[in-house]
Amino acid sequence: MKTYTRYLVIGYLAAISHVAAQPAREPQNVQELRQQLDSLRSQMDAQAKLVAQLQTRLDEMEKTKSTALSSSATADQQSALPPTPPSTHVGQATANYQTFSQDELAAARIDNAPLDPKYPGFFRIPGTPTFLKIGGYFKTDVLYDGKPAGDPEKFVPSSIPSGVPGVNNTTVSIRPSRINLDFRVPVKAVGDVRFFVEADFFGSSSTTPRLRHAYTQVNNILIGQTFSNFQDPDAGPDTLDFQGPNSQVAIRNPQIRYSLKLAEKTSLRFSVEKASSDVAFKTPEFSALPNSPAPDGVVTLRHEYESGHVQLGGLFRAIAAYLANGKSDSVFGWGFNLAGSQKVYDKDTFVYQIAYGPGIQRYLNDTSGLGIDAAVVSSYQQYLRALPTTATYFGYQHWWSPKLRSNVVYGFVQVNNTAFQPGSTFHKSDYVAGNLIWNPVGSLNVGSEFLYGWVTNRDNSTRNAPRIMFSAKYDLNFARKE
Repeated sequence: MKTYTRYLVIGYLAAISHVAAQPAREPQNVQELRQQLDSLRSQMDAQAKLVAQLQTRLDEMEKTKSTALSSSATADQQSALPPTPPSTHVGQATANYQTFSQDELAAARIDNAPLDPKYPGFFRIPGTPTFLKIGGYFKTDVLYDGKPAGDPEKFVPSSIPSGVPGVNNTTVSIRPSRINLDFRVPVKAVGDVRFFVEADFFGSSSTTPRLRHAYTQVNNILIGQTFSNFQDPDAGPDTLDFQGPNSQVAIRNPQIRYSLKLAEKTSLRFSVEKASSDVAFKTPEFSALPNSPAPDGVVTLRHEYESGHVQLGGLFRAIAAYLANGKSDSVFGWGFNLAGSQKVYDKDTFVYQIAYGPGIQRYLNDTSGLGIDAAVVSSYQQYLRALPTTATYFGYQHWWSPKLRSNVVYGFVQVNNTAFQPGSTFHKSDYVAGNLIWNPVGSLNVGSEFLYGWVTNRDNSTRNAPRIMFSAKYDLNFARKE
């Protein structure tokens, strides 16, 4: 375009030079001189008119080129965003429900649908079709126990000791902090491919990283480690405490999962997950040796709607161990988990869980690791029995203003013990939590929470403890939901 303009200017100057170079004949009189002057003026006017026309055309061509470049840049900018497939399997209430733990962001979805279709925080990795979001948060907890409350950094009622002097204790912890990488790869044949990795600092020592999630999902087939299919991460209460309610189904399992869309808002999920028989008992001569004959199986039915969701999961597992009589015994464990959320008023949300079944203890916050999935029936009946367990909680989230909210939570767990188990064996626990959470600026959240736990053993002995905690959390690359 610049070369073309240069040629036009050169041509114009040449024309003028040609006129100026014509041999000047001496005029015979005034009339002839006037005619020559008028002719010269006419030629100059014609050349000026031609230049104006060419300049107008040049301006129009430059404007068209600029518009095309601008449109191309806009298209490139739009193509820098991951695809946003519409999904009816993520309701508005599910997308807007906000918790301190942010577990809902890590959960796998049908078709890898995002909670926010705008994909805030994602950027394209240069030279690749892959998009990445670096997320997580940095969190500091200050915890005060008026009496020994067991685990100093997580409120686990079953860990509350008995017969210990009432000495108070203060702990400052950053271990709940976590960081994650969320990769999205648009693939025309299968849709959005997701790779998700997350770690926190609840490893073997005070600040050792621990893997929480490491999974990929392609075409609704998931492989890797993430929340058990038996768990509903969208129904978790909004607590400052890392652990959550005593009765919550909360476990991250290595698994293979397949999700199937049954209807516009209904899905069915099947998973095969890592098994672990949580059986522990002792006699003077023997300690139980648990084993896992088969992987755990889970089937979950889920329905989304605009004001909430409901999920029903079924768990099937084999629990086995070598007994003191030298024989190995295996029992069938099963359970169901009905969980969901319901928007009540404006942004206020009610969450709930009702779980029951023999042998589901490994999947519950308060009973996991206690070795009570199953137990020997009695000294005379040397065989295993999967212990029936009831686990339920209810939570209510209330928004006082767009940046201030509160939550109240109650949880209950009860295990039906056998006569063979010692009197100090866990029988049931109650859990109460209440908090106030404030978002003063940006993604900084601060809050305080009161927790109380009661535990009853098989011999009806009890123990209890309160806890007060203060938390400050800064979300990394996280847009607050209005």
